[in-house]
Amino acid sequence: MSKCEHPKVKCINPYEIIRKYRCEVCGEVMMCACDEEFALRFLPHQIQEGVDLETQQRIPVTLGFQKNICNSCRGLPEEPHPKAEMYGYTSKIRRYYWREIFFETTRRFADWAEARGYARYEVARREHPAVYSRFEEEVVEELRRLHQVSPKYHYQEEPQSVVIAKNEIEVVHLKADYVRRKGQRKAQVKCGGNITCTVEEFVASYYQAEGYETLFTESVPFHALFGVFMWLLIQDPSDPLVQLVSFGERSSFEEKGQSSRLVSTFLPQDFGTPGYAKRRAAEIERHFGRMLKNSEDLLWLFDYWVEPSANFRQYLWAHREQDVERARQIVSILPAEALHRILRYLVEDYWGRYLGWPDLLVYREGEYHFVEVKSSHDKLSEAQKHWIYGNRRYLHLPFRIVKVHKR
Repeated sequence: MSKCEHPKVKCINPYEIIRKYRCEVCGEVMMCACDEEFALRFLPHQIQEGVDLETQQRIPVTLGFQKNICNSCRGLPEEPHPKAEMYGYTSKIRRYYWREIFFETTRRFADWAEARGYARYEVARREHPAVYSRFEEEVVEELRRLHQVSPKYHYQEEPQSVVIAKNEIEVVHLKADYVRRKGQRKAQVKCGGNITCTVEEFVASYYQAEGYETLFTESVPFHALFGVFMWLLIQDPSDPLVQLVSFGERSSFEEKGQSSRLVSTFLPQDFGTPGYAKRRAAEIERHFGRMLKNSEDLLWLFDYWVEPSANFRQYLWAHREQDVERARQIVSILPAEALHRILRYLVEDYWGRYLGWPDLLVYREGEYHFVEVKSSHDKLSEAQKHWIYGNRRYLHLPFRIVKVHKR
């Protein structure tokens, strides 16, 4: 038994449900006793080891549960670790309080399931997803009210105006007539006569009238680009951390809500983390060196590698033909050095940089720039702000924002 009082600890991965902490004095790895009841009841498989955030290496827990380890139990402010803005996590409450939501929803649903004779709450959740969702909504609303009175986390998000000013972003202002329709999620505007379109389509039409061609991008075509050009590096059989990974086929999941078969691909254990880029720095440089020698044949190389990269691209959700075709168009439009910067930017921290890419690529002979389109009341997401900073520091891609105001 360690005699250390663990005066200073560091969480090895704040995105784990049952967090593990390493004492910076004695080096032991432990969990906080406040999580013990929940962990033993619902997640006993997570108490033996943790996963390092940067390297994804598995780290054994050496001391089990100890008292007064997490910030809350020590009387210290909790550090925010918000989830990325993706489907299901768009509101600040869901992004910042994701762990609290999971804990309380799971407890309430499990109690409901046990009262109805279920021995395992996982079975009840599969059979009663609507009930689980109802409990989750209740918890989210309670946390929203609690946050207004006594916030556990303080949202550390820079205002859009500050991000634009700091990064010297050009903002183009357009006007359009908005059309409201019941049940409509995306903003619609008039595009001429009785025809309506999205604000992105409206802006694309504006640029086309100015003599440009346009390509709808957002994030997925860049994942396809990455999958095609980087699969040989990522799946390198000489990498000791490469392992076989299986997952549900993406296309059948999109069509039916479930996968009819498994797809397998090889991936390093630390794929997508900054740790991967550090560990494989020499191999990454060699890979880019070979690509630089073939800069004039990148379109040929893209076509040659589309098929062997298929399973890896499925893992990245970059499997659709239209996204592959858009990625191919990006290769044909951008200069080789810009493509290399994009690929390097992604390989250095894939999961930290895979969201927030602009809506449009606008181009004509000898000229191109990326465009983020915003409707009248739309704001930059945190992922988009992150991309803007990354663009200024690493990517150096011509970029502007087009704001479509109500006429």
